[in-house]
Amino acid sequence: MNSLKFVLFSFLACSFLLTSCLTDQCNETRQFIQYDPVYMTADEFRIETVSVESQRNVDNLGKMYYYKDMLFLNEQGLGIHIYDNTNPENPTYIAFYNIPGNFDIAIKDDLLIADNVIDMITIDISNIMNPVITSRIEDYNERFTYWEDNPDYRYIAYSVPSEVTQSLDCSDANFNNNRFWRGDVLWLEATVDFDANILSNTTSTGSGSSTGTGGSTARFTISDSYLYTVDFNSLSTYSIHADYVSKESDKNLGWGIETIFPYKDNLFIGSESGMFIYSLENPTSPYRLSSFEHARACDPVVANDTHAFVTLRDGNLCQGFINQLDVIDITSLTSPKLVKSYPMVNPHGLSLNGDFLYISEGNFGLKVLDIDNPSNVKELSFDERIASTDVIYLGNNHLLSIGKDGLSQYDVTDPDEMKLISLITVD
Repeated sequence: MNSLKFVLFSFLACSFLLTSCLTDQCNETRQFIQYDPVYMTADEFRIETVSVESQRNVDNLGKMYYYKDMLFLNEQGLGIHIYDNTNPENPTYIAFYNIPGNFDIAIKDDLLIADNVIDMITIDISNIMNPVITSRIEDYNERFTYWEDNPDYRYIAYSVPSEVTQSLDCSDANFNNNRFWRGDVLWLEATVDFDANILSNTTSTGSGSSTGTGGSTARFTISDSYLYTVDFNSLSTYSIHADYVSKESDKNLGWGIETIFPYKDNLFIGSESGMFIYSLENPTSPYRLSSFEHARACDPVVANDTHAFVTLRDGNLCQGFINQLDVIDITSLTSPKLVKSYPMVNPHGLSLNGDFLYISEGNFGLKVLDIDNPSNVKELSFDERIASTDVIYLGNNHLLSIGKDGLSQYDVTDPDEMKLISLITVD
């Protein structure tokens, strides 16, 4: 009996020692991008005028917007770089608008609508060098109200990225995570793709001679005289007037809402779990026509008369595990059906041009697909030279692409061989 007790005791002791040894060795040193918040009080970010700089370094590009032969490039959390793009082969710098906490804009009839931390401001840009704030909606998006526990009520205006080396022990709750929050600080493993929407409120897309054009990673869009915005769980409608916007309605959409794309009289809304189609028959109060479910992933969406195209990717804040393009039949808007899924490398934003689809493949580049037969989509070309996270086809064989390297412009007359015509590089 004593011998048996000794054997059991020895076994347990060895097991404990082995576990202890394994625990001691259970750590990893990994590279992260740390996003440290910059705080502002309401008095600090609620500017009365937009200060203008003749030049500023392009350091941390967010999203892009195109209006009247001008490029508007967001410097995340700080404002907007503006370029004269009359000659796409040689875009020239015009100015920088200082707008604290800005990530996104939309423009209609020389009225620029921008986020300003948690506020929405409208700016008359009829004189591009003399922008004038004409109105403000305070607390328009309280989903993005972050309070710091201090008496002066500071908000997070934006976050500053920096590369850090971090050693994690297996006892750390975040040991197996490639992105996590510690308080108000976001930690993102260097190998993980960053989605600007996680730190921003919105962006925009639209069409028409008096309305600008944004990318497929949009969180708000203009259709006719209305602005539609999405946050992580809702759709909001605003009327656009001569010098201000006014709220019309809110719709709860559920959880994980990401992007919005307008096509004719409908809105196509991407979420982490699927696509929603909303009718604009009553433009002040859109209503749901249908939804299409997919595996959990980030999913920008674009559409034409018969099909919607959705990209799903892994290695991102949406915790997706697949990289593919879903082609969805929308000939019946109330009953969308999957046609086929196509494997991709790491797809992000996308843009349509007739029988051609342009897809941003993140750090891997930009590709062109032939979608004439949605059941047999074919890759025509793949430019792997420049990273791309979103893309806009402007017409006349002119394509814009934005990514970590900067903003690139292409002549896509020959879809088998895109021609790079200019590049605005990150400093």
